[in-house]
Amino acid sequence: MVTSRSLLCLALALAGCAAPPAAPPTPPASATARPSDPAVAGKAAVRQQSCGTHVVAGDADNGASVCVVAGSDVSILLKTVAGSPWAEPAATGHALGPATGLPTPYGRVGWGFGALAAGSAEISTTRPGSPPVGYRLHVTVR
Repeated sequence: MVTSRSLLCLALALAGCAAPPAAPPTPPASATARPSDPAVAGKAAVRQQSCGTHVVAGDADNGASVCVVAGSDVSILLKTVAGSPWAEPAATGHALGPATGLPTPYGRVGWGFGALAAGSAEISTTRPGSPPVGYRLHVTVR
C-alpha cells in the first residue's frame, strides 16, 4: 500500500538529487563524494568516497560507483520508455537485499535495496530496444 509518507519521502529524495552542483562539473553527485574543500575539487588524488545513508541513483549514474552505510538503503529511479519496460534488477553478492519496487512518478520506475552487510555488489537491469539498453551501478557497503 502506497502511503502519503512514502510518496513524500520519495519526492524529497528526488528533489535533493535535482539540486545543481556547487562546484565545477564533476561526475554525478551520487557516484563520487565531493571533497570537503572546494579548492581541491577535481583532484582525484585527494578524493575520498563518503558513504550515504539513503543513496538514490538515476539514469545519469549508469556505470557509476556509490557507497552506502550498512543498515540503510540504495534506490534506483529510471526513466521508462513505452513498450520497453525495465526488467526487475538483480544485485550480485550478499551486501544488498533483493529489489523491492518503489512508488514512482509517471514516466519512471524504481527499486530499493537494503544495505545488509559490508561488502560490494553490482545492481544491473536491462530493457529491450535496438540495441538493448543496460544499466549497472556498483555499490560499496561500509
